Amino acid sequence: MGDQSKFKAAAVQAAPVFLDREASVAKACALIEEAGRHGARLIALPEVFIPGGPYWAWHLPMAEGRRFSAELFHHSVEIPSDTTMRLGEAARTAGAYVAIGINERSGKTLYNTLLYFDPAGRIIGKHRKFRPTGPEKLVWGDGDGSTHKVYDTEVGKLGGLICAEHTMALPGYTLAAMGEQVHIASWLGFSSSDVSLAEICSRYHAIAYNTFVVASQLVVGDDVLEKLGIGADRQPTLAWSAIIEGGTGRVLAGPLGPDEEGIVYGEIDLNSLIPAYFLMETTGHYWPKQFSVHFDDRELKPLTIGPPVDDGPAGNGPREVRFAPPAPLVGE
Repeated sequence: MGDQSKFKAAAVQAAPVFLDREASVAKACALIEEAGRHGARLIALPEVFIPGGPYWAWHLPMAEGRRFSAELFHHSVEIPSDTTMRLGEAARTAGAYVAIGINERSGKTLYNTLLYFDPAGRIIGKHRKFRPTGPEKLVWGDGDGSTHKVYDTEVGKLGGLICAEHTMALPGYTLAAMGEQVHIASWLGFSSSDVSLAEICSRYHAIAYNTFVVASQLVVGDDVLEKLGIGADRQPTLAWSAIIEGGTGRVLAGPLGPDEEGIVYGEIDLNSLIPAYFLMETTGHYWPKQFSVHFDDRELKPLTIGPPVDDGPAGNGPREVRFAPPAPLVGE
């Protein structure tokens, strides 16, 4: 199959069809297939692309916003489902790994989820956002450690975080400690902080953890403003999508304009990361050994049927997770 350390990545910057699952899926599949035709072997689509973000939680009283939350519930995605089959088929047609943000429906709860497919169209994993930001807690539930992983793929060890998770120190650090080489930075189409939040956090991740970053951010369409009855001054479009070099934080490709829809393409060479390992490898020789992280990778459930599980010395505390030696890195 040739040199697996070099490949083309694609960061999609686009608006979904707001609160319309079927139309958003159709648009996502078209974008995936377009990126595949341009030779992309890794394709990232933005946070909750299907079918958009809960902007009402930021701008409307809860009593008024719940009707939009209910509409979102009906248009969210179960895993697996016909929707994930369609997305998987698009990944297979493109012959690429795909990461796409969705509103995941599980039981009576919605999660902000980053869903991963392999080039055969199979689901290889998902990451649920650990903690919804600000008023998003009125819409999404919390993720847990069971979906926080790095995946061994033909394009390197692949991981990702969603939006403001990049402002938390430990999620990114633990991905790096798992050996992450390529990172998906998935962003919503606005910021409650400075307009450069996505750029700053995405480039920092590339520098601090010696990973390439594929940053993909949502565009806020006019249909959002019209449906919610809010003005552009209250919900500005601030998209920033790019391909970022690991170790240096240099922008290799992009960004597009802040309200522009399109696809950013960039070449990734995993071997180019190696020189940076000898400068600031924060989970290796540049790790200050006075500090270490204990990570709870259990799936946390409201109900467990069966005998109790011993989850620690006291039977009720988080257990220490010891990582096996990392698998060989692609291209080395």
